[in-house]
Amino acid sequence: MLTGVTAAADLRLGLVGVREVDAYVREDQLGVIRQRYHLNESRDPNVTLRVVPDLGPGWGGTRYAPLSAIAVDLLEDGDARSRQVGEDLLGKLSR
Repeated sequence: MLTGVTAAADLRLGLVGVREVDAYVREDQLGVIRQRYHLNESRDPNVTLRVVPDLGPGWGGTRYAPLSAIAVDLLEDGDARSRQVGEDLLGKLSR
């Protein structure tokens, strides 16, 4: 499931032109995904996979993580613009 900057760009939440992929993956799928897309560890990655043992209710079978998770992931981003979009999104969700 896409999250963070990737989801924010796709969902037109205020970020455009991102060259990164940020996603949640199930622990049992990590090896398959790494092999399929030829992913290796890097000091300057353009792919972030957030591994979770079980995505839980409401987290399966969708393209995007819940908006609240996207917002929190944006808040943890190193880029100031991404953090601002995360703050704005959280503000909208809390109304």
